[in-house]
Amino acid sequence: MRSEDARYLIIKPMLLDGKIQTFLDIFKFIPPSTVAKDLGKRGPRFTELINGLEGFTLQELFRLARLFKLTRAEVFQLIDNQLSKRKNDKNPD
Repeated sequence: MRSEDARYLIIKPMLLDGKIQTFLDIFKFIPPSTVAKDLGKRGPRFTELINGLEGFTLQELFRLARLFKLTRAEVFQLIDNQLSKRKNDKNPD
């Protein structure tokens, strides 16, 4: 079994510092390929999921929360922020 990547430990502090504001921001600090491997996903499929979000199952989101040392509520807030940002980018005032 692989040991857990130490970069998972920096996600919560970066969230608390405001450096992570959307779900996609997490992947500035840990590569998607690392997370995909830990979830048992293939790289291209995982990239589609993080860019689209709607394809994630609740079980996968709960596993991500555990990997990132975040609460489920924090993960859902990051997802909501990303979806809101996407909506605002499509419909600028």
